[in-house]
Amino acid sequence: MEEFIRSVTEQIRCVRARAGVAKELSDHIEDQSAAYEEEGESHEEAVRRAVREMGDPVEVGVELDRIHRPQTDFKMIGMVFVFSVAGLFMISVVNGLAEYPGYLIRQCFVLLLSFGVMTGMYFLDYSFVGRYAYGIYGFVTIAAYIGSIYAVTDGAVPIAFMLAYLYVPVYAGILYRLRGGGYGAVVRGIVIQIFNAILTLTLSSTLYTAINVYAICTVLLILAVCKGWFSVDRKKAVVMILGALVGLPAGLMIGRGLLFGAAYGFWRERLLAWLNPDKDPSGAGYLYQWIRQQLGTAKFIGASDSTLFMGDGLIRGSKSWLIGSPDPFPTTPFVLLQLICSYGLLAGLAIVAAFVAVSIRAFRIVKNQKNQLGFMISAACFMVFLLNCLEGVLMNTGFCPVSSIQLPFVSYGACTAMTYAVMIGLLLSVHRNEKIVTDATIRRPVWRLSIKWEKR
Repeated sequence: MEEFIRSVTEQIRCVRARAGVAKELSDHIEDQSAAYEEEGESHEEAVRRAVREMGDPVEVGVELDRIHRPQTDFKMIGMVFVFSVAGLFMISVVNGLAEYPGYLIRQCFVLLLSFGVMTGMYFLDYSFVGRYAYGIYGFVTIAAYIGSIYAVTDGAVPIAFMLAYLYVPVYAGILYRLRGGGYGAVVRGIVIQIFNAILTLTLSSTLYTAINVYAICTVLLILAVCKGWFSVDRKKAVVMILGALVGLPAGLMIGRGLLFGAAYGFWRERLLAWLNPDKDPSGAGYLYQWIRQQLGTAKFIGASDSTLFMGDGLIRGSKSWLIGSPDPFPTTPFVLLQLICSYGLLAGLAIVAAFVAVSIRAFRIVKNQKNQLGFMISAACFMVFLLNCLEGVLMNTGFCPVSSIQLPFVSYGACTAMTYAVMIGLLLSVHRNEKIVTDATIRRPVWRLSIKWEKR
């Protein structure tokens, strides 16, 4: 059997796929030989018979080589490239960045760098997230902390609040490391999730980001339980997770709001202004009234009659609270609304269609994953992308409270581009290694780095 498996795996050019194929062949031969032993054959004869029925090892190896090789999602890469270039056009023309050549050159460099990051993540084996999850968690924390110190602008933390989303795929890797445990492992996942929420809110200083990361990580923990990662009763574990991560925080917030209502006055005012902007049209509800006005005057094709995007209006004001930055160009999250007012509803629908196309492609990558770690990491990246796109579109149309959402491809900033590049790069890496990396080939870290050149 060993000679047969060796002959088969020698035909597979991708070295990383050989271990998984060898394990599958060994399991199949052992299962088949066990069935022959039950029919009365000796162990040696049963193994020989099972090996003979597998066929010629060279032919089997060549056929498996066609299956177990890296694969490239050219459609996803093409969409990301086209949408990124289109996003650069929006940033430069619609957002007015073309008037500041220095910043435009910087954004072009950021775009090239983000492609480099995405390419690097694509060629990396995504399983490193599962092997080195705790070390990566510490690295992301340090990076976010440095960003929170050196990137503070008028009370906002533009770097840290985007880097916080990197906790999501890392948390998927941590859950993979906890796989196989009982209720104690589930409790550890809950504790890490609570600690992660505190850390995210502290470093990002953005409630929206903290809520998004918290919600996605909670879903990941429930998915891990439903996938059978833990030796627990699934229904009881899900109830425990919902009680600890949803029920308890909700109860504490309601109780604290009743006792210390003044502390939540700002958030309550924002929520009421969104729900009923007509109640205070010249105060807290003005922004939502303004969004309605812009959408109401928008044409299907062509620029609207609105002049709020010209001169020193709300969007172009140098220190407007909508911008939160002293820079002379707009960094507002209302880039989609700006596009609609500048080029019409059709242009806005085209951007929404782009978001939908990438989301569908990413969902297909998640759906096709048989490897558990690949499924969880791709699901984490997909949910980050989908949630930010959904919230960004809803906020630009007034169906969601205003926040500092950064839309993929069309939002200005180096950290925004890098964060999404990592997410998309991980998705592409999962797809690339779909037929190579298996649960049997993922090992615990050995804490050494080796570089191999593979010929395919």
